[in-house]
Amino acid sequence: MIHKHKVNSGGKEMRGLVMNVQNKVWIFPALALLTLIIGHLCRESCVFLHGDILGLDLETLGIFFYSVLFLAVILSRKFSLEDVGMKLIAAIVSIGVGAEIILLNFQIQNKTYCPKCLISGFFLIGMFFVISRYIKVWIVILLIVFGAIFTSFTFSGSVVPSYAEEIRYPSFGSEKAQTEIIIYSDYLCPACRKVDSQLNDILRKLKNQVKIRFIDVPLHPGSLEYAKLFLYVWFESGNNLEHALKVRDMLFHKAQMRMTQHEVMRSLSIQGIPYKKDEDTAKTIFRQIYNPLMQTDKIRATPTMVIVKDNNRKSYIGGPEIMKAIEAVAAHP
Repeated sequence: MIHKHKVNSGGKEMRGLVMNVQNKVWIFPALALLTLIIGHLCRESCVFLHGDILGLDLETLGIFFYSVLFLAVILSRKFSLEDVGMKLIAAIVSIGVGAEIILLNFQIQNKTYCPKCLISGFFLIGMFFVISRYIKVWIVILLIVFGAIFTSFTFSGSVVPSYAEEIRYPSFGSEKAQTEIIIYSDYLCPACRKVDSQLNDILRKLKNQVKIRFIDVPLHPGSLEYAKLFLYVWFESGNNLEHALKVRDMLFHKAQMRMTQHEVMRSLSIQGIPYKKDEDTAKTIFRQIYNPLMQTDKIRATPTMVIVKDNNRKSYIGGPEIMKAIEAVAAHP
């Protein structure tokens, strides 16, 4: 009898715990939303993983999706629509789980992982297990399959731009130097813009002691056009570091203003900066040089700096890490 009483008591406690979680189901979308917002505001680098669904950026879509879920849970309780409301929410979450399966598979295939995506996805799965009981199992399965199929047809993702032929590419500083500094950045990456301005003075001091290379990573939509512009100017100016730094600074500024490639070209002409538009050669540089280097250095985020010395390569990601490393090189080039 005592044993039976304990079992019944334990069962009640478990049911009570489940009900308590169900009553606070709003926590799941709230935490997922918070994860995405904090990840966007506090990142020191731009993760080298981009994707969209029907042209909508995944980060923006994720913030919208979890905002809708959060409001739906709150409003369904406020207007006593828990039955109908939770069924609808369970259906949306089930479709979301199907989409999450495709997105997770994309990360696994490319061996590139987005922490905030994985964390927010974890909260979505948690929410799914709590509320999926509101609709029948066969409907849940159909909705997950629908979400997976829809996402597989509408999702467009990129990790390393794939654009292959031999050609020289921008190189600055001393070609005979034993130390090589490679800076990976994206003109539309806020963290890159910040670290670029901090690096310039040190690079000027090191130009006779190290080899310097800039590799533009087209991480954000539209940034490839700016990467091409840098090459167009380089075709005319050659390996002049001072000129390159000036142009890069200008491109970061124009990118912040979201100017089109045509507008930037007009600005270059007005400022008397010569350039040669040669898209085929620019693409060849990406195919033959930039893409293999990004794969060699396993670039997953910008800004990243790689220091090559005595055939050893070491990567530094994010502003603080990069500045600490470059200052160490300046102290002992």
